[in-house]
Amino acid sequence: MEELTEEPTEEPMEELAERHLGNALSAWGLDVEYVRAQGDTVHLAEPDGGQRPVTDFVGGFGSLFFGHNHPELVAHAKALLDGGTPSHAQLSRRTEAQRVAAALNTIARRELDAGEPYEVVFANTGAEAVEAAMKHAELARVFRLGALAEEVAGHVRDVRERSRSGETRLSAAAAELAGPGGDIATLVAEVERHNTKAMGREPVFFALSGGFHGKLVGSLQLTHNPTFRLPFQALGARARFVSADHPEEALTYVEAERPYLLDLVTEDGSVDVVRRPVPFVAAFLVEPIQGEGGIRELTAEQAERIADVCRALRCPVVVDEIQTGAGRTGAFFASAEIGLTGDYYTLAKSVGGGLAKTSMLLVRRSAYVKEFELLHSSTFAKDSFSCGITEKVLEMLERDGGAAYRRAAERGARLRTALERVAAEFGDVVHGVRGRGLLLGFEFADQSASGSAVIRNYARSGFFGFAVSGFLLRTYGVRLMPTGSSPYTLRLQPSYNIDDAAIDQLAAGLRGVCRILRHQDALHLVHPLTGGDSPVPRTGIRDFRPSAPAAEGGEPTATRVAVEGGGATAVRVAYVADLGTPEALRQFDPSLAELDDITLRAFVARSAAVRAMAPCPPVRHRAADGGTVEVTVFPLLVESGAGAVPGTLTADVAGQVAAARSAGHTAVVVSPVLRRLTGTGDPAGAVPAPRGFALPPGFGVDGDPGLLPAELAEVLTV
Repeated sequence: MEELTEEPTEEPMEELAERHLGNALSAWGLDVEYVRAQGDTVHLAEPDGGQRPVTDFVGGFGSLFFGHNHPELVAHAKALLDGGTPSHAQLSRRTEAQRVAAALNTIARRELDAGEPYEVVFANTGAEAVEAAMKHAELARVFRLGALAEEVAGHVRDVRERSRSGETRLSAAAAELAGPGGDIATLVAEVERHNTKAMGREPVFFALSGGFHGKLVGSLQLTHNPTFRLPFQALGARARFVSADHPEEALTYVEAERPYLLDLVTEDGSVDVVRRPVPFVAAFLVEPIQGEGGIRELTAEQAERIADVCRALRCPVVVDEIQTGAGRTGAFFASAEIGLTGDYYTLAKSVGGGLAKTSMLLVRRSAYVKEFELLHSSTFAKDSFSCGITEKVLEMLERDGGAAYRRAAERGARLRTALERVAAEFGDVVHGVRGRGLLLGFEFADQSASGSAVIRNYARSGFFGFAVSGFLLRTYGVRLMPTGSSPYTLRLQPSYNIDDAAIDQLAAGLRGVCRILRHQDALHLVHPLTGGDSPVPRTGIRDFRPSAPAAEGGEPTATRVAVEGGGATAVRVAYVADLGTPEALRQFDPSLAELDDITLRAFVARSAAVRAMAPCPPVRHRAADGGTVEVTVFPLLVESGAGAVPGTLTADVAGQVAAARSAGHTAVVVSPVLRRLTGTGDPAGAVPAPRGFALPPGFGVDGDPGLLPAELAEVLTV
């Protein structure tokens, strides 16, 4: 009899590719895998092996003007590969690249009324195109500086020659610079010392507040969001950010900071000293519509003022069309629609048709430095495959007199109308709709004072947009993402073929979100984010809004440290508390009361990557001495029952302690459960509570003692 052997079971693969990001996606219900895509539809893998269609409004963050895997582009890509196109033929003639450059110039002449051609430098990504623009602008500045330095050095040599024959004398200004008893030699030495220092001044780039230009070492310094930029600030170029409403701030800065070379001029034998401004501004970068900054359009008047500033500074305008270009706004160049003409342009995303990773830098010929071509290169740039795809993209855009541009404008108008109808219906929870063409933003109102503790936490922690995106994906089958620097704004960048049914599907989803926010019913937001298949315990949305408006003046702020009308000082205490049992969550947010224990535990488990919650509203207690004790709870969403593993939460607890300290709290108290789970006692920075301290009624929610979780109800007295 043949012996049966058990088939070896395959061990699950350890995730090593950005697994921490994957864990964060899990907290928002976005941890899905897409296995197929076509047009505006992506298909996610279901646990049973099936596939679920999802309407994609993310559009590759603007890369998919023609949608996923457009048949004509796919066929062209196959033909290129089947024909053996030589992608790697560096340092050779690249006819495909020349055709792309010619086509781009044809479009530039029509839309920008360009009086001269643009030289084209190829790269691979948008951030690389920005880096190339920065390098080229700096090289051009260095050449201008070198020419100025050579001119000044020639004048110094002339003064030296004249002084040898005794034909010179020092003017009053020159004598003052040379110092008491100084002569020509002393003057020249002082001039050269000063000029060497001035020549070494680092260049400065200007960019707009709210702008985004990439996350590489150089481009990151031009990205305004400090969360992205500050950790790497020491690595990159110097940048100054100015408001689009006040670009003249750049002139004020330059007037105060501009270095000067000292030049020596001779007239009638008198040697005088004049100041020559050093060209230390490399470039001014601007997006016609800020994408990551919240879908904010530049106006024609703002664009004109920026151009005036750049003329005054004699620096190039770099127009970043990476997200806006190639048809998305109803024209190839979004800047053309506001009358902004750049010295440089950066293009990427949609010029690759969703198939090729490619980008371009366009530089006006009169501003171009030909030596740049010998100093800058990229292994994969200007390859025949990517250029072949871009050539086909440009052909499709320009076909039939620009029918694709008109289609984008019409579809964008239809989408905007749908969004504006939702905004008008829910004006209490929607701030507005912004953008142009197929680059639109839908902004919710600030939810940081929501009566729902869960919604309020998402808002205060900066994850609101991701939680809403997860809800829309799981409940309505639409895919969106928030902008990077405006967490209340969802951005919409579908293809030019987005249909009415998809737009109506999106509008229905947004109405669902708005009803949840209006009634502060977090159950419907939390349930789909748990990833389970249990049915929603109730289909209707209940109203959890407070029955009466808050007292005049609102809740006390976390920065208030003295009681008005009295002389006693308020003691500000932070309580770092565990929030993880189902009962505690139901008390924390009453709208979750009907969710079962399994669902709530799944919510806690999936939130492990973002377990540090935003502080609750502070609660005040009157002290016996007439002062107050103000208590703010800093919750951690953790499993505090039998499944909790001691020693795993030390960093999270320490982070909440540090946050409380930085907020200025007099004392920080860590819950007994968290002290047990950290396995290290109180983290550094946590101190005993002041005498008489008690936990806040209602866990900091609304002052109702009945809402205090049982395991946190003990009074701590030191």
